[in-house]
Amino acid sequence: MQSQTDRCRAAISAGDYSRADRLLVELRAEVEQAWPAASAEERQIMAGEVLELLTWARHTVLVRRSHTQRRLNQLVRCGAYVMPNVRAIRCVELDG
Repeated sequence: MQSQTDRCRAAISAGDYSRADRLLVELRAEVEQAWPAASAEERQIMAGEVLELLTWARHTVLVRRSHTQRRLNQLVRCGAYVMPNVRAIRCVELDG
């Protein structure tokens, strides 16, 4: 399960959310398969790992979203003071 959570973290860190979604589906299937045979202690460990991953993922996505919103706001403000033909060039520069 550890390598699966590591791959999920890597996908989320890279902004590859469709891959992260697929990996989370696989992780869920892995946990569901292991859950019935697991002891109470093992279940607590699995639940803790999944909760920690999802908490981290939520925080990471919210931070990235906030940064993207800030860049968009900055672009809109800059666009208000730029001539239309120059605006297209500026958009290309900020896009990356």
